[in-house]
Amino acid sequence: MLGGLIGNSLRVSLRSTARGFLPPLALKTNLVICEKGVSSNCVAKGDLDDFGHYVANLIIKDNKLADRLVKDSLVSADKLFETITLLKNKDNFTGNNLLELKKRFYEHIPPHFSIKKVIDYLPVGLQKRFSSMFTEVRIKTEELDIFNRVDSILKKYTNLIAKKVGYPLDLTEFLTVDEILTFIEKNMLPSKKELIERSHGMAIFYKGDRFSLIFGKEYVQFQRILVDTDKTEFKGTVGYHGIAKGKARIVFDPKKIKEFNKGDILITGMTRPEFLPLMEKASAFVTDAGGMLSHAAIVARELKKPCVLATENATKIIKDGDEIEVDANMGIVRILKKN
Repeated sequence: MLGGLIGNSLRVSLRSTARGFLPPLALKTNLVICEKGVSSNCVAKGDLDDFGHYVANLIIKDNKLADRLVKDSLVSADKLFETITLLKNKDNFTGNNLLELKKRFYEHIPPHFSIKKVIDYLPVGLQKRFSSMFTEVRIKTEELDIFNRVDSILKKYTNLIAKKVGYPLDLTEFLTVDEILTFIEKNMLPSKKELIERSHGMAIFYKGDRFSLIFGKEYVQFQRILVDTDKTEFKGTVGYHGIAKGKARIVFDPKKIKEFNKGDILITGMTRPEFLPLMEKASAFVTDAGGMLSHAAIVARELKKPCVLATENATKIIKDGDEIEVDANMGIVRILKKN
């Protein structure tokens, strides 16, 4: 359900920030995959490359832009955190407050997304110059735990709706932010039957200013096209070098993991601060998304553990318990023995 907010914000994330130093530029397409307990955002590589090169060229022409991105990321994160803090109890769960949360979230995404991605597109000299500064601001905003806090607030909204209409909690989490607002304003919801179908898997596909929901039989067909589960080897981006072999553990929520032993290999969409205890036990990390300034890459460098990022579908191709090899010198992940 959080994916509905993130997906829409990424669609507009390349437009001007409040300070106006990034000229308008929008992603052409954006795909959000929502399943029980997890959502992931997919951006077309061509769109991401266009964005990365675009912001990199702006920084090359004016190095001060990097400082302004850092300042905007910190300021917008603080403002978003203030709004999150306001929404501590159900008495504050109004449509206007949800709109304020959405607004503050959208303001934070452009500098956050820019800092996280542009480092991969800068010339080596500028990478070295700005890497430390960008890493520091990424760590500071991660410490605020903004994305988990926003997710928690949205879940409180959906829980209140579930209690009011008598729907199971795990169904209302498949509402989009706009549908939550529609319920608050007009007391209207998608049918229970539709939400049940969404709960088995849903994709939100954004194209320009329009979006469509894919669920039910269409989602099953969509997944078959999207993921080749017969692969035994695939590539990603190196987060930190090295080679490791071990048992794969698919983890989306570190608080709900049943088994994770020292030497296991962590497979996830992307890591967050609460993954750190598992990352300390793991022999390597593999993620669906991420770049040089992703949380997984930063921790991998600190712990000096092999890490392969941006594999796109590692969590779909690998099954929990598979014996795998992570060759982070070449950016290759191999399934040695299926569970």
